[in-house]
Amino acid sequence: MSDIKIRKAKIAKGGTVEASFYDRDGNDITLKGKNICHPDLKAAFAGLVPFLADLTEQKEADRIDWYNLDDAETVESLRYLEVTGFSISEDDVNPMVTLIGKRTLRTSKVLNLCAPATALNTDTESYERCTELDTALQVCIYEVEQYITERKWQIKQTELNFDNPDDPFASATPTDDVSLPESQEAEHVA
Repeated sequence: MSDIKIRKAKIAKGGTVEASFYDRDGNDITLKGKNICHPDLKAAFAGLVPFLADLTEQKEADRIDWYNLDDAETVESLRYLEVTGFSISEDDVNPMVTLIGKRTLRTSKVLNLCAPATALNTDTESYERCTELDTALQVCIYEVEQYITERKWQIKQTELNFDNPDDPFASATPTDDVSLPESQEAEHVA
């Protein structure tokens, strides 16, 4: 069991995470991360795309292979959709999730999408895939928790180490003996 309880999470424009959660003391905390999220978190959000398509009745929903969501045809049909965030109700007995996302149109404009709140309890919800939705959501929650508590971020190279002895270009030296082909030499002179 985690020390935090995620209420909302989204991947911001810069690839960072913004989340609201309760810590173990019941404090309501909002985090605006400055580090780019790990590819595992991006993949977890991508795992919610079929549910966004289905819940918002997008045209691609009829082409989803629910038995193989990694099927190339399914992935290709969903490529214009993206889940950017989710929100979970605070009701522990009957939690509900709202998926937030977007669709990139042929004109390159963006259509924001917000799925209707969907209960994750199979006893109270008529949505036939609420168990699968809950499973995909738990993967997202886990990855958001890892971002917050374990600092699971995308590693970015902040500096270049030119003193690395294993660098095959370490002994390269600049040369002035470069001769240009005649066509480029004429352009260079002009």
